[in-house]
Amino acid sequence: MSLNLKDNALARAFPQNFGSVVKRRSSGNRVVALQYALGRLGHLRGLCDGSFGPITEAAVKSFQRSTSALSETGIADTETIKALDRAVEAIDFRVPAVKSGNPMRYLSDFRALNLPIVRVEGSEENITWDHQVLQESYGRFVADYWEVMKDNLVEGDCKNIALFMMDQFRKQLKQDTLIDLPHPVLGAGRPEKDWIVATADKTTGLFSHMDKLRVGRYDYPAMKKVQSLDKEHSMIYGVNVHYPEIRTDTVAKSTKRLFDWDRSYENWGDTSKPEVPVNNLAPGQMIFIDHTGNGSYDHAVTVVRVEKDNNRRVRRLVLATGSYDDMRDNSSATIVTYKALNPYAEEVIVDLNANGRITNSTVSYSSEPPYLVKTRYRAVTTLMERKRGGVLIVGRWG
Repeated sequence: MSLNLKDNALARAFPQNFGSVVKRRSSGNRVVALQYALGRLGHLRGLCDGSFGPITEAAVKSFQRSTSALSETGIADTETIKALDRAVEAIDFRVPAVKSGNPMRYLSDFRALNLPIVRVEGSEENITWDHQVLQESYGRFVADYWEVMKDNLVEGDCKNIALFMMDQFRKQLKQDTLIDLPHPVLGAGRPEKDWIVATADKTTGLFSHMDKLRVGRYDYPAMKKVQSLDKEHSMIYGVNVHYPEIRTDTVAKSTKRLFDWDRSYENWGDTSKPEVPVNNLAPGQMIFIDHTGNGSYDHAVTVVRVEKDNNRRVRRLVLATGSYDDMRDNSSATIVTYKALNPYAEEVIVDLNANGRITNSTVSYSSEPPYLVKTRYRAVTTLMERKRGGVLIVGRWG
């Protein structure tokens, strides 16, 4: 039986005359191609490691259950492989912003995105970032616009995630109210620049392929295995945004500081204790981390949502952040080790008890697919400085 597969990875892994099966204890490129298809269709809950174990078997069964013509065996026979190929080919995996042909225009069409109108009623005539009504309006915008960014897999490092939300708010504010806020980082003396936008078909210098690169991240093997089969696969999955020539330290030092590091917040390794005053956090604020204590802030976290109990104590935080794939996040290092960069974004949900102790944290969203890379962030990398000598501050725009 001739398979006549159209998907790049499946066609490369399976010969036209393949008449066998892929099942438990199988390994190699055929398993990688199978896992890659299952991952794109939302059935695989693990990495494409090329090893057919219980996770892959469960994914095959899940796909077979969703396809009426297949029996739920957990074995990938030729009919299952062909059905996978048809299912993958039938889906356009591009996000709406990319499909539009002009991602930045799409992401800035606030009415078409059904975002609430920005209102600053009751404010003074000459409104600034310092006005409470504007801060509250920005907090609401961040919660709404972050969902737009997630829907379109907007990627960027930590500072660009924060900068992009701020700059988009400025655009909508001007459209809705005619209020033209200054750029809080550039100030009045520096001209504003255009955002650099990258997509899979226009990477603008960000690497889209790494199957031949020598990289050390522990979960890169899955990516390399997939890209060896699918040369068209890119490491940019949605829309990458980058504002030129602004460092995280510059962003941190341009904000209005709300909380200065106090050694009483040091948790001395107790990872249930946040090292910032969580009950004072509000949407739109940012947490900046100086991992080494050398006075240079190298990481930023944006507070997206804050849920409080009846006693006004924070019980859940939704945080947005990002980084580079080739930065050693697990050791808190921030040295870029390769010239080619591929940023990503993640959402972390942190649950706390009535005493302000962390009870759980989870990555609820990542711009990178879970079948290719593992998530990186959690409470200890967003609410703690992790290393002796490091400090945290909390700031807001203005």
